[in-house]
Amino acid sequence: MDHSKKLVQVLRTVIATADKDNVALFLHFNTPPKKEDMKQDAMNLDLNKLMQNVEGEQFDYGSFKAAYDTDPRIKTMVNNFNQTGIEPKTASTISDQPEQGDAGGDEVAQMAKSATDLGDQLT
Repeated sequence: MDHSKKLVQVLRTVIATADKDNVALFLHFNTPPKKEDMKQDAMNLDLNKLMQNVEGEQFDYGSFKAAYDTDPRIKTMVNNFNQTGIEPKTASTISDQPEQGDAGGDEVAQMAKSATDLGDQLT
């Protein structure tokens, strides 16, 4: 599945960044319209903006579910997903990770934050 290749690359990159920074991660299908729709105990990123940056396919729940169901690599990298987005498998999970302030300062995290326009909304 060639269209899954870029999704796998993006997932690997953001999971590695979250694990390095010891934060949970949530990938939204679209930028949440309200701040309260953000996961307060996680790094919030816009999956489709990340995919756009690598000239990849755009995803919604249905198209992501199809990729998840057909590509075993994606299944190994995803903890959960719903209509809102995806919770990748990271060292820290959303349910057990209390808010810790700074989400990290390495250049990959900064690139991801600037690419998604969600960095300023993180609390």
